[in-house]
Amino acid sequence: MKRFLLLIVFVFSAVYAFAQSLQIDSLKHLIYTSKGDRSKLRAMLDLCARFETLPKDTLWNYAVKAQILATKLHDRPSRSQAIIAQANAYLRWNNADSALALIGPELSKYKADDPATRDIYFGLRHVKINCISDASNYKEAIAETYGVLRQAENYKDSLAIAESFNALSGYKYEMNFPPEAISLALKGLSFTTGRPRYDAAIINLCGNLAEYYYWINKLDSGMYYADKTFNLSTQAGYVNYQAWALQKKSAIYLKAKAYPKAEKAILESILLYEKVDGKEPHDDNLIALADVYTRTRQFDKAIKVINDALAFYSSAQNSSTHAKNGVTANGLQRIFLYQELARAYHLKGDTKNYEALLEKIISSMDAFYRANSAQAIADVETKYQVQKKEATIAQQQLALVRGHYLFYGLAVIGALGAIIAFLILREVRRKQKLKLQQLHEEERLLSEKAVAGAEETERRRIAADLHDNLGAQLSFIKRNVDFIMDQPAGFSPEDERKYLGSVNDIAQTAMIDLRETLWVLNKHEVSVQEFADKLKSYLKQQLMGKDMILWDFKEQIQENWLLPAGEVMHIFRIVQEVISNVIKHAEAKNINIQFYSNGPDTYRLEILDNGKGFECNSEHTGHYGLENIQQRAGAILAKLLITSSPGAGTCIVLTKQWK
Repeated sequence: MKRFLLLIVFVFSAVYAFAQSLQIDSLKHLIYTSKGDRSKLRAMLDLCARFETLPKDTLWNYAVKAQILATKLHDRPSRSQAIIAQANAYLRWNNADSALALIGPELSKYKADDPATRDIYFGLRHVKINCISDASNYKEAIAETYGVLRQAENYKDSLAIAESFNALSGYKYEMNFPPEAISLALKGLSFTTGRPRYDAAIINLCGNLAEYYYWINKLDSGMYYADKTFNLSTQAGYVNYQAWALQKKSAIYLKAKAYPKAEKAILESILLYEKVDGKEPHDDNLIALADVYTRTRQFDKAIKVINDALAFYSSAQNSSTHAKNGVTANGLQRIFLYQELARAYHLKGDTKNYEALLEKIISSMDAFYRANSAQAIADVETKYQVQKKEATIAQQQLALVRGHYLFYGLAVIGALGAIIAFLILREVRRKQKLKLQQLHEEERLLSEKAVAGAEETERRRIAADLHDNLGAQLSFIKRNVDFIMDQPAGFSPEDERKYLGSVNDIAQTAMIDLRETLWVLNKHEVSVQEFADKLKSYLKQQLMGKDMILWDFKEQIQENWLLPAGEVMHIFRIVQEVISNVIKHAEAKNINIQFYSNGPDTYRLEILDNGKGFECNSEHTGHYGLENIQQRAGAILAKLLITSSPGAGTCIVLTKQWK
């Protein structure tokens, strides 16, 4: 059956790639049969325009040849198109710095007000934006994108407008604002038409919408846009976009627990990517395939998939002189592969390899943060030196006294910026290292004490919960710290305080969550009295400093029975979500928490606030936090009742009765 499935995947992939192969081969044939230099140059540029579907080395070679021929013919626009192709090749190698070095001089030769070269101008600007965003400099990329959007709207260039909205939607998604990302992507689609020049933009927008809807668990909408991406890219002959769409479909199938469909889709995606990049691994695809094998308990297959990818990366012959190598460029993807491999070893019960992988993950993450911290400090110092030189030039043009004030002011700001950046990065690295050490120690203890059956199942559930919550919080902290450090134009002190306050709140919540999680991990079972005491301690820490909120905790326990550790974790997460919503949204003055238990497997937890309330229905449509706690309640076979109305506060009751 497996062989038959693989045969189907191979045949489908070959059919999908056939049209694209014909187009590519036709363009290559035209290059070598063209009699004149200009027709040969046009064929080369048409081939390079499909840069996503060409192997990176092939794209680079044709782009260089096109640049040489365009220079010979004194054709400046064609030369710029060839340079755009070279920059796109660098981006495929994750070398944004080299791509930006190519684009910068070319961009200075063009203006948006020249209709004859406007397409080249906007093409150069969008490649520049990709270079900036690939370097994770989102503030500068957002500012650059809005600049392009204003010019595109001024000249009514609908393609440039659509591409700008697509880029902005991506930044919103990366900064964890999926609803805004969806709105921007849909707005971008409204500026497209059925003409072929819009194909790539439409495919990108639909592919991103598939990802956004998947992230917020709207799987039907996600599958609709994944299918649309696949169909459009098949019609247009874009093999790489077909593979991308299949990767999205596999992720949706996986979340829906349709494992055979998920495996079939991801295998098709891998085969299609091989049509473009040969055997070079695509980390997202390999991790997705390993995840399918892990969930279906095919641990050896999952382990082989990841080990094969790591072996490829370790081979010197697979590195390119054009690629940006080093810890910063490759370290993070290597860490993700290590984490997936460690998970497979852990679920298989291979303790020796699992503990060895944990050591390697800690070492790799330490090297990654050390390299990024050094790079961030160097960037701050470089910016300071640039500002200092600019201030010196201004000093020569202005009056002597005003010049001195400007110079010393910039020097102080630069020095303070460098100090603040260094302190923030050092503290983030220290906390991250401490948390990783704590995680390693707890995982080691779990491996030594693990037993078969239900106990092991509960431990796996707790570990997954830790990854989901703490990982999301740390990701949020990193994105906001990066955002604060780079400071785009118009970034005010009030904005800085707001973002720093947000980082501080999330960091405090993460520390509390980690402490409570580690407490649960140390136990097989927790007495109901111990749980009530711990819950009271957690609420005290969570509400510490919230002077505008008065809270009260009451308990009534008639028999001190034992709760499973996994159930304790679910209840804590429910309380965390509810308290977080009250603090952020309810504007409440009082919170009353009551916990009752009169026997084994019987309890009642009630959280009541006098906040502004909200419109509430049984499905809680659109309220993702409420949907989450409803799912957690179902996981522990408890009943969750939520009652609320505008102006009347909110009451949430979690009950479980012995049957």
